[in-house]
Amino acid sequence: MTKKFIPLLSSLLLLHPICSQQAISSEPTRVEAYENKAISKIDIHMENLPPGANFDPKTILTRLKTKEGDPFSQLTFDNDLKTLSSEYDRVEPQLTIQNGQVFISLHIWARPTIRSIKWVGNEHIKTKSLQSELDYPVNSIFNRYEFNKAFNKVKEYYLKKGYFEAQLQYIVKTDPKTNQIDIEIIVQEGRSGKIDNIIFKGFTSSEKSHILEMIYTKKYNLFLSWITGTGMYNEEAIEQDQLQIVNYLQNQGYADAKVHISVLESKTGGKIIIEIDADRGTIFHFGKVTFDGNTLFTDQQIESMFLIHPEDIYSPEKMRDTAENIKGLYGRIGHIDTNVLFEPQLVENEPVYNVHYQIEEGKEYKIGIIRVVGNVNTHAHVILRESYLVPGETFDSARLKATQQRLENMGYFKNVNVYAVRAQDDQSLGSNYRDVYIEVEETTTGSASLFAGFSSADDLFGGLDLSESNFNYKGLGQVFTKGPSAIRGGGEYAHARFSIGAKQRTYLFSWLDPYFRDTLWRVGFDVNKTFSDLVAKNYTIDTVGGSVFASYPLNPYWTFGTKYRVKYSDVDIDKKLHHRIKEERKKQEEKKKNGTFNPHHKADELPPENNILSGLSTSISFDSTDSSLKPRNGFRSSLEAEIAGFGGDVYFLRFGYVNSYYTALWSKGTMKYRFDFRYIQPIGSTSNPNDIPISERFFLGGQASVRGYRDFSLGPQYDTKDPTGGISSSLLSVEYLQNIVQRLDAFVFADAGSVSLKRFAIPHYNISYGFGVRVELMNRMPFIFGLGFPINPSHHHQRKQFFFSMGGQF
Repeated sequence: MTKKFIPLLSSLLLLHPICSQQAISSEPTRVEAYENKAISKIDIHMENLPPGANFDPKTILTRLKTKEGDPFSQLTFDNDLKTLSSEYDRVEPQLTIQNGQVFISLHIWARPTIRSIKWVGNEHIKTKSLQSELDYPVNSIFNRYEFNKAFNKVKEYYLKKGYFEAQLQYIVKTDPKTNQIDIEIIVQEGRSGKIDNIIFKGFTSSEKSHILEMIYTKKYNLFLSWITGTGMYNEEAIEQDQLQIVNYLQNQGYADAKVHISVLESKTGGKIIIEIDADRGTIFHFGKVTFDGNTLFTDQQIESMFLIHPEDIYSPEKMRDTAENIKGLYGRIGHIDTNVLFEPQLVENEPVYNVHYQIEEGKEYKIGIIRVVGNVNTHAHVILRESYLVPGETFDSARLKATQQRLENMGYFKNVNVYAVRAQDDQSLGSNYRDVYIEVEETTTGSASLFAGFSSADDLFGGLDLSESNFNYKGLGQVFTKGPSAIRGGGEYAHARFSIGAKQRTYLFSWLDPYFRDTLWRVGFDVNKTFSDLVAKNYTIDTVGGSVFASYPLNPYWTFGTKYRVKYSDVDIDKKLHHRIKEERKKQEEKKKNGTFNPHHKADELPPENNILSGLSTSISFDSTDSSLKPRNGFRSSLEAEIAGFGGDVYFLRFGYVNSYYTALWSKGTMKYRFDFRYIQPIGSTSNPNDIPISERFFLGGQASVRGYRDFSLGPQYDTKDPTGGISSSLLSVEYLQNIVQRLDAFVFADAGSVSLKRFAIPHYNISYGFGVRVELMNRMPFIFGLGFPINPSHHHQRKQFFFSMGGQF
């Protein structure tokens, strides 16, 4: 409404001279007639002022840049009209010329106030919910533009709830006496978009199964749809699904296939049925498949790139992929401009397509200069070290694509484009050189998030997590002059985490350079402090320490690593446990004197209460898994050895052999096998296993190891039933993970674990089996819960069948 009353002055005067009837003089009404003439008077008329209300024109006059006595300026007056129209409902100017001066009259209508909002026709969604979604309160000033934006949110809300046929409109009733309006919103909800069933007509059972996996549209599920976001009718998704199904059928040979998707009534109230009907038509095949233009490769080499052959079922996708395969073959020998043209020709009166590929081999190119553009913060060398391309070498299109993929995987950039262009600066290189441009668009690489969670082991916990994956430590001294961007762009990783929980407090800072001095060495350090009574009730462990570490990839699968760490540990033992152990020690001394001491008696000796550990370790690891987060195939293995005693007061050798093996049984099922072995060999002055600090011992039991047992409860215990931990540990596990729908997995498992205070000893395994579910409620907020059933617990109090964990970042 408002916009039509704020035309430019030129259009007001040229198209509709509103002042012509009131003009006193007969001077022309063209724009030029007003420009630079003195303004004699500006009158303000408030047209819809309620009875008894006062209005002071000065409130408007003081805001205008057009002033009485000044020369008239069309540009200034237009800007004044725009300003007024943003605050008032209507603004109508009238200009006349009297005695060579400009007289301005502004007629203004104030915006009305909303007196009431009435909802009519909403049966399934409560008025309170709709009003909350509208978020435009009663007694506020009515701005039609802003109200329309809020009104569209309500329309979107209905679509989100599945009411795909919902029609909404509103009527404004004005009370001219009070300048108030009543708004009536009329809702026609239509059918609910909850999909009760998806019916296929003209499809085989295998095609139906494949298409259901492929399309976005799914059946509504009361328990899962709120997690997956599917199961509701979405018109855009239906259209996209229709195109996908047509493409699928065409690639099965049905070149003339048509697909119709209809919405039917369901017998289940409040739901609909989606019917997908296919008109396949005739199945087509390939006839003659020929090619020419190849001189650098033999016919046999070119034919090996073909995915289509005579009498094969027609497939547009395989035709395109064949052309790409041929281009890739040439691209690997520097012919990056090779063109492969093809066009299927329909054989007359037969369901057969002949296809001929015309190959234009082009020239061989070498790599010229590699240029990086668009890197606002990230240093060029950080980008170039990810490149597989080397100046002077023959172009390889596969390496160019791999370079782009590698840069995209860094997470530093929103967009990455790697392409070749004609060499520009150095013409002496010749016409067979092409420069490479690495064009990037940076994205945010830092994050600050709060996290919270609850689990059967940790109880309630929460904290703050800060990270920067493109850190630059050299910029720390320039933060105050260049701002936060100074500490970005170095390709390093910095992480700080502060966690406070009912049973544990942790403070951690770590830094890592994945390409130390532009080599393949990964070098970093961390410092940490932990206060924990997570392991036992009767003693707490307070540690502070740090480490320096480095690793080197020997090949894509094998990595060598080394680490030096220092840690101070302080164990605060409860008086009750302290007293019991001392009493037990006296009894053992007496038994030694009278010859009745049993050397195989379980350890009930006080652990060292405080110590300093200094240790150096080395490791070799192997990783062939297909995903770092949720692998389905591959093997992870790590062999580690450590010697402690470089300046500390604790001496031992530590060995660890940790393994995980994954294999996909089918598209939704994965088997995971785990077998870990860890040992500590006390040496020197720490020759007694009981002298090994509790913070260094091994503990098993609970959700992270042997499910169905109380956390850390396996192995020997004190009289207070607190675990002592051990110097020998073994964990065996087999688990089957079944993906139900997106964000929902179910699993069954069998675990076995053993902890002992004896050297290199596995006396017996505590075994359990069970099942569970993993749900990702929202981004980075997994919820895991399950049941474990212990088979042979050593003590009744070790049982803890139900386990769960929930946490997320915000």
